[in-house]
Amino acid sequence: MRSKSARRMVLACIVPAAALAALVAPGAASAALTQCEGGPIHGKGSSAQKNVQTLVWNLQFNTSANGKACNGSQGSGGKPKVTYTSTGSGVGMESWGVETLKGKKEEEIRFGPENAYVGTEIAPNKVQSEEILAHGAGKVLTIPVLQAAISIDIHLPAGCEKVEGGPVPGRLALKDTTVEKVFQGTAVKWSQVLNQAKLVGNEACNKSGKTTSITRVVREDGSGTTDAFMKYLGVLFKKPVLGTETWNQLGEKSANTTWPNEGTHPLLRGNGGGGVAKKVAENAGTIGYANVSDSRSNGTFAPPTGGEGKATFWAEVERNIVKEGGKNVAVYSDPATNGDVAAKGSANCSETLYTNGKKKFPPPNTEELWNEVVAAKKQSTYADCYMSFDLALTKYSAFTLGTVKEGAPFSEAPTEAEEGTAKDYLGYELSTGSGGGQPAAEGEDYSGVPSIGEPSQNVLDIAQAGVGKIGF
Repeated sequence: MRSKSARRMVLACIVPAAALAALVAPGAASAALTQCEGGPIHGKGSSAQKNVQTLVWNLQFNTSANGKACNGSQGSGGKPKVTYTSTGSGVGMESWGVETLKGKKEEEIRFGPENAYVGTEIAPNKVQSEEILAHGAGKVLTIPVLQAAISIDIHLPAGCEKVEGGPVPGRLALKDTTVEKVFQGTAVKWSQVLNQAKLVGNEACNKSGKTTSITRVVREDGSGTTDAFMKYLGVLFKKPVLGTETWNQLGEKSANTTWPNEGTHPLLRGNGGGGVAKKVAENAGTIGYANVSDSRSNGTFAPPTGGEGKATFWAEVERNIVKEGGKNVAVYSDPATNGDVAAKGSANCSETLYTNGKKKFPPPNTEELWNEVVAAKKQSTYADCYMSFDLALTKYSAFTLGTVKEGAPFSEAPTEAEEGTAKDYLGYELSTGSGGGQPAAEGEDYSGVPSIGEPSQNVLDIAQAGVGKIGF
């Protein structure tokens, strides 16, 4: 006997979108699929999610005994496969229709098995959400799925073997305002970032502090990590940094690859967070930013190759100012819970305080806008943490799927089998307990979604409720 999902998949291939929409008119749709009854899907987007998606969640969805997984024993007994491609948040967003007026071809927009969900740290703003909905109906769901920490990766100037002195032995401790000035391109010499430490090495190194320029390493692709990082910088410096644009305005673009003072202060670019970490590792005199998972997996910034007493490491960053002996003293922290060691840990984000501008945080549900969510300036753990999201839809059947051939008409729509697996999979990402997606992320240099407080303030509860709104 053919399943409901199989019949729907055949219909989606032979029936025009308008006719298919009539078949599933409001009030006429059949009951939702049973858990694990759906078909294979693919997600794309956020490079910050790459490691947890490809190394953990995609695999454990079909192997975990957790009640939200699909290992063959839950629900219908199916094992629908989920795969993920790290394209960067910007490309993922564009594939769902964001900023199509800026050059994206309509035939490249996809809603269906090749991107049934989009990973992103660029939570859609009002305009971007409207651009997605221009291709369908219902609501865009912005579902928090994890927290990540941005590490500031350092490669000392040529000839320098290490740093000595300063607040953190063998590594740099960066004031938060120093981080902002480096990436704005106004702190351009190594002497401006040492913070009482000194460079140690050969004669060329001894001259580097005042003579060698810092080269910023940034993303070459539209990036959610860049958006999160620029919004962190925007908390520190609220004035325009490029023409009339602030850090927040630069970050929210899906192609957020423009930086202040590019013409006067050198830049290198890497593809994806791993590409940025690689560029820093390969080039002396550089400072870059990446998800700490990408930085650790590079192998250059933690022992035995890097870390304390080496030329390559990630910095500790100022998280707060406290009173000691009547004086204001900066407190620094590491992006990873276990510091700069080779073994994976968790992102140092479990107690991160977030703000939503002047509005109450968190937003009450996943149908609201989450684009203004940013870590507050003062933290008890690490300063530069951020949330990562997966986008889903309340009404998949209302969205068109562009065909592969250029210029061909939109003639297909996502199937119930694809929507069913998207709902099951995002539900697994947010599952807790033994074998759940949230604890699995903890050991991969990420942190789970905040889960403290009563339901109206509990981000995990809000996210899980958002999964329940995914519909066909």
